[in-house]
Amino acid sequence: MPASHLAFLLLAAAPASPADEVPFEPSAEVFPDAAACKGHLADFVVEARAAPHVAAEGPYEIASGDVRAHKVLVAGGGHRIIEHRCLVEKLSARTWRHSMDGSEDEQAPTIESMAADWLKKRPSR
Repeated sequence: MPASHLAFLLLAAAPASPADEVPFEPSAEVFPDAAACKGHLADFVVEARAAPHVAAEGPYEIASGDVRAHKVLVAGGGHRIIEHRCLVEKLSARTWRHSMDGSEDEQAPTIESMAADWLKKRPSR
């Protein structure tokens, strides 16, 4: 996926307001300095790009000492975004879902689930 498409997905999936924003959770991994943490993010992106149906971007600097990387996975009728952040040498992460169809389900619909939905909507005779 081109970087411009990933940037669009990230903007579209961004929380509507700061109150909706998912907080970062600290990681148990410890790095000796900012460069080592940023190297970890670079490895995260390379590994993500090797997987099918995954887009990844980064590492990129948001502000001095704040470096991030994102991975976007196809999840049902939307995307699962995983963001990793290095604040100097401290790693943290957060994840959220962006629905493209208004559903909360991360599983792709199956033939069985679609048939069950259709049967529920069918008028009884």
